[in-house]
Amino acid sequence: MNWYAIYTKQKQEDRVEENLSRASIELFNPKLKRKKLIRGKYEQVIQPFFPCYLFAKFEPEKQYHMIKYTRGVRGIIGNPGSPWPVDEEIIEIIRSRMNEDGVIVIRHDIKVGDKVEITEGPLAGFVGIFEREMKDRDRVIVLLNTIEYQARVEIEKEVLKKR
Repeated sequence: MNWYAIYTKQKQEDRVEENLSRASIELFNPKLKRKKLIRGKYEQVIQPFFPCYLFAKFEPEKQYHMIKYTRGVRGIIGNPGSPWPVDEEIIEIIRSRMNEDGVIVIRHDIKVGDKVEITEGPLAGFVGIFEREMKDRDRVIVLLNTIEYQARVEIEKEVLKKR
């Protein structure tokens, strides 16, 4: 048996996972935990790593029709009746990045001294130098260079991108 990608209706990944797991089909629905600005406050949210997609391990000859017509499924990626397999190695790479809660952990590649840009919030668009991480690991200190002035700001790591 191979893994296949299932295309779901918007925000129906969990519903499809629940429906197909009742049919004893092995599923992989990776999730991502990140901070999101909600009503002016950053909150932790868990959302699909691949919105509108999940992976299933099944035999197309026997289960294609049943999966295709499961509530919440738009289709199976591939040709009609002949889906394209997803390499087991890809599934394992994604799994290797998951923590004990089954959530994918994004490893930021920002290092001390890197030039970074703030992507969200009142300082969006500002460029600075990544100075250091703070104890709680979600916040960092960035040295901002503005006209004739240097300022250190504490900021959420999720709103930075490397330049």
